[in-house]
Amino acid sequence: MAEVSLDIGNFQAMKIRLEATDVRGQNLAGQPVLRLPLKLQLLPAGPLQQTTSQYFLLRLAGTLSSNPVGELASFEVGPLAEQSNASPYDRVQDVVVPLDRVQVKHFEDARAGANAQLNISLSGLVYSAADPKFQRIAAGLLQVVVPKSHWVEEVVTRWGLSNVKIVEIVFPASKVGENFQSAYSHVESAEKLFANGLYKQTLVELYAGFEGLAKSMGFAKPDQQFFAGILAELHPTKKESAKLAFDSLCDFLHLGRHEAKEAPDSFFVSRSDARFALIMSQAVLEYISAKE
Repeated sequence: MAEVSLDIGNFQAMKIRLEATDVRGQNLAGQPVLRLPLKLQLLPAGPLQQTTSQYFLLRLAGTLSSNPVGELASFEVGPLAEQSNASPYDRVQDVVVPLDRVQVKHFEDARAGANAQLNISLSGLVYSAADPKFQRIAAGLLQVVVPKSHWVEEVVTRWGLSNVKIVEIVFPASKVGENFQSAYSHVESAEKLFANGLYKQTLVELYAGFEGLAKSMGFAKPDQQFFAGILAELHPTKKESAKLAFDSLCDFLHLGRHEAKEAPDSFFVSRSDARFALIMSQAVLEYISAKE
């Protein structure tokens, strides 16, 4: 749980905490909103027995930022009238941070499938009994790392921007031979081509990865015969279905080199084609690398 203290006078009297898995997203009339249920502890700003140690929290404000995007939004909670108390119990203050879709897109592009790292800078306004006047207080950063699974399911999905699903595909580079590593290097090159909007070339690069792998094992191309050989240890029924599926994927990838004969003028490889090819190729390489 992330925690930060705010000084009132010479005392760290106020504590603010936030549990990463309490962060929630919400869609309000089409606008993405981030809900931060802050837990406040307002302890006396001095000896417990002195009434002059008491104070009232009247305002809480802050800014939400994240590296490398920078500031995402500012927020303010109030007016409040929360009185300090010698008992260190948590008072939950729900902070609503409105965002816009452009900010969300920039943040998601920067997050790139990793955990969501949020920096929350807080300030407050109190009225102190010790020196009867309003006093502004500030704190350092409340740094929160929200696990990517929670962020996707409880924040992004609730924003209604898209149905984002996490699929972790791990290529065991340290456990395979050079031929598989070479094949996966083509996938990495294809990712760069995809990022540059070169969708046809993405398919070409992915096919080259499977083609090189097949030739390294004595096959002319990545066809059913190749996949049947590499999956020889599978149950016959499973192997039959898998070789057909993987062969069909390679036929799809081969469209990057050889366009359709029917209506070639209207044939093109779209972004969705290339994205599908990338995801499927990564999954297949992970699957067959374990069968080496």
